[in-house]
Amino acid sequence: MLKFMQRHFLTGLLAVTPLAITCWILWRFYKLINATMRPWLQRIPSLADTYPEFFLTVLGLLAFVLLIVLVGLFTRNLIGMAFFGLVEKTLKRIPIITGIFTAIKQITEVFIGDRRSAFKKVVIFEYPRRGITSVGFLTHEHEASPLVNVFLPTTPNPTSGYLLVLPREDVCELPLTIEEGIKLIISGGAVMSPELGQVFATKIRSLTAKTADPECPPDSEDVS
Repeated sequence: MLKFMQRHFLTGLLAVTPLAITCWILWRFYKLINATMRPWLQRIPSLADTYPEFFLTVLGLLAFVLLIVLVGLFTRNLIGMAFFGLVEKTLKRIPIITGIFTAIKQITEVFIGDRRSAFKKVVIFEYPRRGITSVGFLTHEHEASPLVNVFLPTTPNPTSGYLLVLPREDVCELPLTIEEGIKLIISGGAVMSPELGQVFATKIRSLTAKTADPECPPDSEDVS
């Protein structure tokens, strides 16, 4: 009975925890926006006297989004680039803050910035030696070149890694999106489904046997 309770308790905890953390982050974001924007909106008599409290919060959220958009527009001109570049250089000179700022900046670039667009495909290849397969991202290829550039990220932090220049025929594409590849790296392979495992097995056999087509087209098997 105790083992039954323990097993199902852990299963329920794993199911509830992601939802609880997501709700907590959204709630904290809501509280932050509410505390920041509402005092400014309440200074407008026509708004504070006419509309309910919840409307002020929604209006504050819209104002916050508009503010972020304006900041984005500002950073795209020369004055904005110079200003934020100066702020970044200043933060990087502070010993403790530089590590935190750099890590957050790199993670942000991976998921929503230009660095994510640099990843073309999710690929596998034999590294660091024959018989060991690694997962990486194709970053550059040219039809006239027999070599391709591959970024090999570290687990669980995909913001650091190694640049590898590999023969084209030694790299196989996986039927995964960039987001799915990043999730696979961060989880250390824990999110791999049985279907994806079968695809991996087929690709690895092709690599090790050296019988795959040089361009290594995707197999007929698909990942659901």
